[in-house]
Amino acid sequence: MTGSHSAIAYNDTAWCVPRKLKKVLNRVAKRYGSVQVHSTKRWWLENWWKGGAKDSYHLNCRAVDFSVRGSPSSVVAFLKAQPEVGGYKHYSSGHYHIDTGPRRTW
Repeated sequence: MTGSHSAIAYNDTAWCVPRKLKKVLNRVAKRYGSVQVHSTKRWWLENWWKGGAKDSYHLNCRAVDFSVRGSPSSVVAFLKAQPEVGGYKHYSSGHYHIDTGPRRTW
């Protein structure tokens, strides 16, 4: 099992993060410092309330929203280079999204 780097703090359930995304978060923490995980598992009503897609990867424990310091363009380029990451996005709120779906951004 892949543990979490000590610089990763969870505001949501850590058990819901797939092993391959934990590896990515560990690499992000090693490169950029403290990572704050904001969203992992969402129940359908929470997902609807937050404006998530009907088939969001959060519903199946296949997505993570987090924040980290660093230039957004650098962090996005780093995430894009990770083979475990399918979908990735930087939101204007400062949060990043990664998931295990097909390679895409929106």
